[in-house]
Amino acid sequence: MKPELREKILDFNRKAKEKSDKAADMDILVAALLELPPGQLKKVLNEEVLAVLSKYGYGEGE
Repeated sequence: MKPELREKILDFNRKAKEKSDKAADMDILVAALLELPPGQLKKVLNEEVLAVLSKYGYGEGE
C-alpha cells in the first residue's frame, strides 16, 4: 500500500474515532440532563445549550 493512501486511511479512522467519542460524551451529558427535575432543567436549557444539543442531533421530543 502506498504511504500516502495509508496515511489518508489512518487519518480518516482517527477522525471517525473522535466523532464516536464526542457522541458518547454527549449521550452521557444528555442522560444526566434528563434526570434533573423539570424546574432545574428549565434553568439549564437556555438558548445556547439548546443550540449545542441541536448541533449534535438532540432536539425536542427526542
